[in-house]
Amino acid sequence: MKVLILAGGSGERFWPFSTPETPKQFLKLFGDKSLIRWTFERVLEKIDPKDMIVVTYKNYVERTKEELPELPPENIVAEPLKKNTAPACFVGTKLAEDDEPVLVLPADHRIPDVDKFWRTVEKALNALEKYGGLFTFGILPTRPETGYGYIEIGPELEEGVHEVSKFKEKPDLETAKKFVESGRYLWNSGMFLWKAKEFIEEVKMCEPAIYEHLNSVDPRDFEAMKEAYEKVPSISVDYAVMERSKKVRVVKANFEWSDVGNWSSVREIEGCTEESKNVILVDSTRVFVKPHDKPIAVVGLSDVIVIDSPNGILVCKEESSQRVRDVVKKLKSSESS
Repeated sequence: MKVLILAGGSGERFWPFSTPETPKQFLKLFGDKSLIRWTFERVLEKIDPKDMIVVTYKNYVERTKEELPELPPENIVAEPLKKNTAPACFVGTKLAEDDEPVLVLPADHRIPDVDKFWRTVEKALNALEKYGGLFTFGILPTRPETGYGYIEIGPELEEGVHEVSKFKEKPDLETAKKFVESGRYLWNSGMFLWKAKEFIEEVKMCEPAIYEHLNSVDPRDFEAMKEAYEKVPSISVDYAVMERSKKVRVVKANFEWSDVGNWSSVREIEGCTEESKNVILVDSTRVFVKPHDKPIAVVGLSDVIVIDSPNGILVCKEESSQRVRDVVKKLKSSESS
């Protein structure tokens, strides 16, 4: 089996920690390891580094080497342009043998229970051998969440393995409540499993422009990749293939999972901040604070996030944490004007 780690994100919702030079996958949000390092070590439990492939943006190749020194350098595929996850999945999958399973993992998710994760992967591998097709991992919802896409399960193939009836976009709160209450919906984790040749054939059918421009390209030939990437669409693998293919299955996953999408996700995992030497709270509740080198006081506020770093200071209502990327856009706009 090959494991394909997707590491091309920019992490704009983690400003002021994340920057163009240090995107989300390199942030040390939990403990002393970066998100990509946590992901790599989770895979390392069962897979030799020679069978791991990281697809990342060209500017992040050297940083990836620093984070993952055990990974053979030739197993880092440099994307010349950011074109979302479908082209990345395609070029990474091309490095596997035709009949070889490929497990696709984002570099920046948090899955603390490694044993449960691998038991779920084994279940998916067994199902892949029996039924074929393209597999996604659906997380059993623990709450009505508006920040995730959902998968509606179809007919059961065996316990915990279903056909996919439909993919659903991120819902509003009322819709999310109905999804969870019905018991027929799972969170769409963005993790996948397929046989290499079958995935490539599905790309050919569902998004032929990617197949046409990338199928004859060696992913390790940067100049050839550069020429091809200018011609391929920028599209996620969900939109390009998973939502169009007739061969999609889902494996239920009941391990703790977060896509660590924004500061609110970190607050959910770490809990609210308590008063300490560098955090002073006055008439304030449900506050999340990350101080840097000076005390931070929060007075008369609730449900706020305060992040201090050398790059800047962020203060936002927790419900607006998805909009932090707007800050990055405004900063870029002011720098270019």
